[in-house]
Amino acid sequence: MAIEPVTELGSGGALRLPHARVVPLSAPPSSYTAAVERYLTSVGIAKSSARIYRISLTT
Repeated sequence: MAIEPVTELGSGGALRLPHARVVPLSAPPSSYTAAVERYLTSVGIAKSSARIYRISLTT
């Protein structure tokens, strides 16, 4: 994904940004705890770090 300078007259040196990609969402989690678990398993952090985040997010 590249950001291109706009060189048209009257553009004022603006940048042309690419369009955002739409990503469909999965079904929402059934509870806050389930949401925390889904997040912690998807971010790819160490188990020890996930444990600390889990304590922080659920208390």
